[in-house]
Amino acid sequence: MRESTKTLALSTSMLIAGLLIGTFVLAPTLLPNQGTAQQLFPQDSAWRHQSIRVVGSTTVLPIANACAIRFMELYNATSITVEGGGSGRGYSELIDGLCNIADASRKPKQSELDAARQKGVTLILHEIAIDGIAVIVNPSVTEDLNGPLNLTLEEIGKIFAGVYSKWSEVKEGLPNKEIKVFVREPGSGTRATFEEFCMEPFGFEVKTGAAQVPSNPAMRQSIEQAHYSIGYVGLGFASNNVEVVHVARENGQPFYAPTYENVKEGIYPLSRYLYMVTNGIPKSGSLTDRFIDFVKSPEGQKLVEQCGYIAIYPKE
Repeated sequence: MRESTKTLALSTSMLIAGLLIGTFVLAPTLLPNQGTAQQLFPQDSAWRHQSIRVVGSTTVLPIANACAIRFMELYNATSITVEGGGSGRGYSELIDGLCNIADASRKPKQSELDAARQKGVTLILHEIAIDGIAVIVNPSVTEDLNGPLNLTLEEIGKIFAGVYSKWSEVKEGLPNKEIKVFVREPGSGTRATFEEFCMEPFGFEVKTGAAQVPSNPAMRQSIEQAHYSIGYVGLGFASNNVEVVHVARENGQPFYAPTYENVKEGIYPLSRYLYMVTNGIPKSGSLTDRFIDFVKSPEGQKLVEQCGYIAIYPKE
């Protein structure tokens, strides 16, 4: 990573997002796609000397960080501070007026909508990328399989709910060893999306005693180090040191790996939009406005792809 003359505060906890919630709106309204934006702005614009703070999802963190570094290289009188801490932290600090942009890998919860309404905050979700959630296991789980581990969404849910206690109960050919379950902390956008697909439709809850980790990197490291373990990460955080599970929506349907192509085509069952969230539509000509425009621009979307996510602009 190139060092910037600016201070760029990084936290490996969680990432960023964008969305609109009016003072009297009970559900979030997605801001219509604006297309790409030009990077060349009038030289005398006040935004060129402004600073902003971006906080939230650890999934969005690599995108926000890469875009902030490049933006400050292009416009070196600007200052963009980027921190993680999770989608929940991003929404909370945006609602409290402590940051300009919240990174989020999920839409706001009802409690966050209520808090925003009470403080007169209008949450606006700006779609910036598409991500897939990869279910990952330690290689010790699959070492005796002749091929990938194929699981349906319900089977994955049963593992995390504790319906299965040993791998041998899940599939023939898996080790007769206790399953070690890792999950993200409450408030994590990755956890919320995972549970939306794998737990809630089947009435499951995460088993008591599942180990909690605070970020995607921490999850990956935990699965790499713990034999017979299972967890989940954003698509860009999978590594060669873990095995990815191939997933089907239900029995009888095809199993798909969490690859770039499968997520982009919409056939991988665990995928989602990533957001940058603002309080109201950003003021035209503000640094917040210019930065989000940059993230959606061709150069910003190229950085999205370099971070391992799927670009969504320009819209086809």
